[in-house]
Amino acid sequence: METNVKDDTTMAVTPNLVTPATDKLPHWILSPPQDSSHLYGVGSAPRIDNIALSFAQAEQNGNAQIAQQLRTQVSQINTQNTQVSNATGQPEQVTRIQSAYTQVKTPPIELEQTVNEARFAGKDVVYALQSLNRDRIVAKLKLTMQDIDEAIQQQASRLSSKPGAAPREQDWRTYMRLIPLFAKRKTTHDKLALYDQHVGSFLHSDPAISSLETQTNKALSEFGFNTTNTSFPQALNSALSTFGLTPKVHSTFQLTSQTRQHSQTQDGRFYVFEEGTLSLLDSTGNQLGTWTANGRGISTNKDSAIQQAQADWSSEAIQAMFHWLTGQQ
Repeated sequence: METNVKDDTTMAVTPNLVTPATDKLPHWILSPPQDSSHLYGVGSAPRIDNIALSFAQAEQNGNAQIAQQLRTQVSQINTQNTQVSNATGQPEQVTRIQSAYTQVKTPPIELEQTVNEARFAGKDVVYALQSLNRDRIVAKLKLTMQDIDEAIQQQASRLSSKPGAAPREQDWRTYMRLIPLFAKRKTTHDKLALYDQHVGSFLHSDPAISSLETQTNKALSEFGFNTTNTSFPQALNSALSTFGLTPKVHSTFQLTSQTRQHSQTQDGRFYVFEEGTLSLLDSTGNQLGTWTANGRGISTNKDSAIQQAQADWSSEAIQAMFHWLTGQQ
């Protein structure tokens, strides 16, 4: 790759490693290359007898400088997105579907591997010029987005209602299976935003996909879960909301539970344990699934320990149900 890096040294020792004949520093140390297709970072480290270790540290520091540039861009993009969301006047629906996305298991964002472009060994300090090819990464991520969009369209083709129509109860499974696809799309877009400064409108560039996401969001709000016949309705309602699901009395789904509680005290602290099963039924009373969960609460106040145990059990039970609903098991 052409970086226009020119070394002001004469004695080559190893590839990309030079020992200076003068004290003059290469120009890239103070003025790293700049172009729209790459990010550059210059790292330095103290020179020690094992110069390979010195350069390894310098390269890490150069990579950190690139990562810092990316983090600054992401912070700016997130601020802009927050301002846009606040201006739409639809915070509740946005919050609900975003809550569901954050609960989907997706791979963590990892920075692509950087490349060492040049090294310079001074008397006391070594330097490394690192680069990251934006264009190659952006092209690969956009292809990934296209694959995800095709999967979304394929899943949505199973819906019995036309695009833009009100969600039908019979399609609940299809809508739930769309959640992890949209979550993966959001995660891929977030990674794309790391490398592409002009990606702001890409997430909503396809009107058909945006319409399906809106329809899925509406389904999440309408396909509610009735917790009236459970041991801990309030704690379960809170857990449902955390996962982007809607607690409501007149709903598509019914929840029932069977739980057992036991406790013990030690050194003035109460240890409360909840264990049992959560069952999911459809609107006709047919059981769809059952999950076993355990919860624990610890406090110097017994009532507080009980509340903690119930909340812990509810969160674990709803998480298991959510992963089943969205096909992540």
